[in-house]
Amino acid sequence: MQGNLSGLPCKIPYMDMSTRILQRRNALHMTQEKLAKLIGVSRVSISQWERGDTSPKGENFYKLAEVLQVSAQWLLEGKGEPSTFENVVPATLGLRQIPVLSYVQAGQLTAVREIRDVDGSFEYVQADDDIGDRAFAMRISGDSMTPEFGEGDLVIIDPEIEPVPGDYVAAKNGSLEATFKKYRPRGFNQNGVEYFELVPLNDDYAPIRSDMCDVVIIGTMVEHRKYRRKRR
Repeated sequence: MQGNLSGLPCKIPYMDMSTRILQRRNALHMTQEKLAKLIGVSRVSISQWERGDTSPKGENFYKLAEVLQVSAQWLLEGKGEPSTFENVVPATLGLRQIPVLSYVQAGQLTAVREIRDVDGSFEYVQADDDIGDRAFAMRISGDSMTPEFGEGDLVIIDPEIEPVPGDYVAAKNGSLEATFKKYRPRGFNQNGVEYFELVPLNDDYAPIRSDMCDVVIIGTMVEHRKYRRKRR
């Protein structure tokens, strides 16, 4: 690219651009932290861009357009439709697509049954490409994990990671559906087998103990994405 990358117009329509940045980030189901990491700036910078306090300059501007999968002209001036970019194969920027499973679909997973074998269709979101090949996402349902996890929050689960005390896990206990709880080891039984409990964060719900029912850990949470309701 020729010319001075910092030679952008002095008067950038901050509010217009900030709205477009936020719109595209949400469309890609990307957190501010992830976007900042891919561009090489701080999360505070992303927050300031989305509020319209400042705007991206030079290399950061063009990198932002690349990561958001839009043209620099659309990002700067709003010309054209962002939908023209939505069917483009996502750029390989340290991200890949993983399926979002329902609690029923996640409950069908076993050590030998892969995601492709479960029933139903999938929604997809982007995630780090360094997580396991069997990773998937789930949307939180219900209030058993409030206040840390709210209805609609997205959690990414990696079946290849063994949980340690305090981790959050997806598991199943013989029912048709998976559950999402905090993992807490409790010790060893008389046969030397370790047992654990799955703990809800909401005190109105009871823990699930592996020595009292057949509990199987599906995978460990590696990322949590908050869902915030739009203000009316």
